Amino acid sequence: MSEQNEMLKIVTPMMEHVCDHLCRFPGEIGDQEELDKICGGCQMGDHICNILNTYNRMSSSGAKILQGQAAHENMVADWKWHLTERFSRVN
Repeated sequence: MSEQNEMLKIVTPMMEHVCDHLCRFPGEIGDQEELDKICGGCQMGDHICNILNTYNRMSSSGAKILQGQAAHENMVADWKWHLTERFSRVN
C-alpha cells in the first residue's frame, strides 16, 4: 500500500500540471459548466488508471520490466496520440 501511495505522489502532480498548464480548454472556454463537461470526457483519468494498474501489476507480481514492454509501448503510443490531439495549443 505504501508503494501505491508513493506512485500516487508522482502521478497526481503530473496530472495536475497537464490539466492546469498544458490543456488548451481552460484557456479557450470561460463557462465552468461547459469546461466540466469537457474535462469529464477527458481520457486523462483513464491514462492515470492505466499507469497505476500497470505499476501495481508489475510490483505485485515481481515481473521484470521487459515482460511489460509491449504494454508500455502501447501506453506510450496512447499518450503521444492523446497529448498531440488533446493538448495542442491553438495559435
